[in-house]
Amino acid sequence: MRLVIDSDGGIDDAAAITWLCSRPEVELAAVTAVGGNVDVRRAARNLRVVLEAAGRPDVPVYVGAEPTGPAPPIPRPVFIHGEDGLGDVGFPDPRRGADEDTPAVEVLVREMRRGAALLTLGPLTNLAAAVRADEGAARAASGWTMMGGSARAGGNARPAAEANVGNDPLAAATAMSAPWAVPPVMVGLDVTLRATLRDAEFSALAAGRTPAAEFLYRPLSFYRRAAGSLAAPGETPCHDLLAAMAAVRPEILGVEVLPVEVDTGGSAAWGATVVDLRELAWRRLAPSAPRGRGPDGNAAGTGAPVAVGLEVDVDYFRAAVRELAGEHGRPA
Repeated sequence: MRLVIDSDGGIDDAAAITWLCSRPEVELAAVTAVGGNVDVRRAARNLRVVLEAAGRPDVPVYVGAEPTGPAPPIPRPVFIHGEDGLGDVGFPDPRRGADEDTPAVEVLVREMRRGAALLTLGPLTNLAAAVRADEGAARAASGWTMMGGSARAGGNARPAAEANVGNDPLAAATAMSAPWAVPPVMVGLDVTLRATLRDAEFSALAAGRTPAAEFLYRPLSFYRRAAGSLAAPGETPCHDLLAAMAAVRPEILGVEVLPVEVDTGGSAAWGATVVDLRELAWRRLAPSAPRGRGPDGNAAGTGAPVAVGLEVDVDYFRAAVRELAGEHGRPA
């Protein structure tokens, strides 16, 4: 699969990209940087560091934009990603810089027009600008998997808002409502807070049997200190890594196509993804009921159709991490 990644250059982004670089079935066409975990230029620098460590210095990195807002106040997550976005472990600067000549939006439009799949791991500012510039590009893309949002799990950056959506709610609303040929896949907190790393996965990484393990262990150890605050005790979600796996192996998620809207106002729910879960009950009651009104008489949701991740193969996720670290298990 030909894949383009849009990322804000944090630690779970690094794990996601490192895993993708290990997959022979993935043709990584380009990576674009967006502001989020760190500012956009630091994100571009971090992405080059990750690609070079993963043995893919050939993959170009393009500089995008900072979230444009309006958006609720969300501080940089320094306590999770460190000041530099990669856990402040002292990675040296990359050997080459980002591509300054081609805007990230132009790259996204070009690759969508070529039929590439998209994976977004940060705020959706760049993608929203791309679909505004060329709406038809969304129809040509072979798919879009996003790490972001929440159906039932509440928020992390705010009480009701997941960070990637909350940092630029208007961009998220624009991107979701674009005319995608197939519904985008939302890998949100409902599944990422359940697909977690435990002592077994950290022990495998600590053994340093592979270059990937050697690179990821220190930043993930930093990330582990606070990233699991909303997960089960002793467990650490790695949000973007799960989204990367879902983009390549969609069967690891159980999804339902449901209407999704983004709260773009200034309320307490600003930045929330409002998923119409009532449809699950209505489908059981009246599978052939027309869209627009539920069989109980209530108005149906008016949001964009999104394949919302509600279930996840946790065993696959953990085994895939151990495999990346040099242990043999179920994934291939």
